[in-house]
Amino acid sequence: MPAQKGTYSIGKVSSLCNVSIKTLRYYDEIGLLIPDYRKDDSNYRYYTHEQILTLFIIRKLRHLGVPLKEIKDIISQKDAESMEKCIRQRLEEINHAIEALNDQYAEGQLLLERLEKGHDLLETEHTGWSTEGIHVEEIPVSPVLFTRRIKKNYKNSDVSVDRWFELFEMVSRHKLKATGPVILTYHNNPLEQFYQNDCDLEISIQVNEAVDSPAAKEFGGFPAVTALHIGRNEDIIQTHIKAIKWLNQRGYTITGPISEEYIISPVDIENEADHITRVIIPIEKTEN
Repeated sequence: MPAQKGTYSIGKVSSLCNVSIKTLRYYDEIGLLIPDYRKDDSNYRYYTHEQILTLFIIRKLRHLGVPLKEIKDIISQKDAESMEKCIRQRLEEINHAIEALNDQYAEGQLLLERLEKGHDLLETEHTGWSTEGIHVEEIPVSPVLFTRRIKKNYKNSDVSVDRWFELFEMVSRHKLKATGPVILTYHNNPLEQFYQNDCDLEISIQVNEAVDSPAAKEFGGFPAVTALHIGRNEDIIQTHIKAIKWLNQRGYTITGPISEEYIISPVDIENEADHITRVIIPIEKTEN
């Protein structure tokens, strides 16, 4: 029962407003919601009807994630303008958080899709010198961001981590989303990247939309012989040789730089046995 007319015990307020007694005591301690009446003998707290309404306002603002200090200022000012300003600012913060979460979700979903694709490939494809994993297919056009420059003392077994991270930072800087794996393109003659000290290396990644930038272009739009390499990257020369031999035997010629698409890469998982790279060789049919 109320201690006096128009007041409610802390237990009743807790029940009505679904706020714990511990929280109400804390609000009292910091001066956010001080009880209107307190019994001298028991120090038991009692609140007015108006304070219950104030508590509902506090709950709404806390649900929006507004800090208690800002809530205290709003409650003390008692005007709609300050609350409107606070809520507008908080909604902007929530929107930024949603965008960040959406980016995280998209990145995680892309990684999961590549891992699932890689798992399926590991279950169905053959390794070694089998040619069952070689195909002729049309490479679809997709927008990419890229960097291209000479890599000194290049070794294909080394992952150019600095170039990969540079690419990811470019995607973020252009406010884009990666939609595919990293692609390495060798602007040398076929197989030269395995024997020369210097390599004209392009690293690109598919993104969700085209942008006007020197670092943006399109990849694809050509027929290609593709071959899957499963395992250590330092052994990928064998897959290149196998694919080139395969296309020569079938009357194709190479028409452009060869690329490697990292479906599951060293920056995804550490186990080399599970790394999967698709070799992409642009071709055309040789005229008889």
